[in-house]
Amino acid sequence: MGGPMAEEARDIRASAVLAGPFDIDLLARLQALCFDQPWGRDFVARMFAVPGGFSVLLKVNARTGRIPVGFAMCQLVAGEAELLTLGVVPDYCRRGLGRYLLRSCMDKAAARGATIMYLEVSEKNHAAQRLYETAGFSVIGRRPKYYKEIDGSQTDALNMHCSLVG
Repeated sequence: MGGPMAEEARDIRASAVLAGPFDIDLLARLQALCFDQPWGRDFVARMFAVPGGFSVLLKVNARTGRIPVGFAMCQLVAGEAELLTLGVVPDYCRRGLGRYLLRSCMDKAAARGATIMYLEVSEKNHAAQRLYETAGFSVIGRRPKYYKEIDGSQTDALNMHCSLVG
């Protein structure tokens, strides 16, 4: 991990730690802060029952101690990982933390035997697309009308993947 954004993430002393079932409420709150249409507590709770699932909390130092500012949820099946969701709360965006969190998820998936990671991202989410491309992901397909927007319109998802070996 290098470059000015990575240095900025180190400057604010970030860490990415595995979350457990006791973090369900926290993960649901973080997702609600990051997305217009969050999954909700029940869906987040079900993710802990999924075989091969793992979640990561992103924490930073603050005057009041270490505070959670981001999260990611992944699933690992048969040597393949899928990044299901990743978010950094708006006040902490554009500081290299998303890149740090993504790299941590990729490393944790590889440590569990994954050789490739997949994800889906809205074709409208250009910032996330740049994040993923910078990390080595490339577009391999498209799912038409995959996401339903708040206004009822539908948006395509881009399917992306990245090798976790080499």
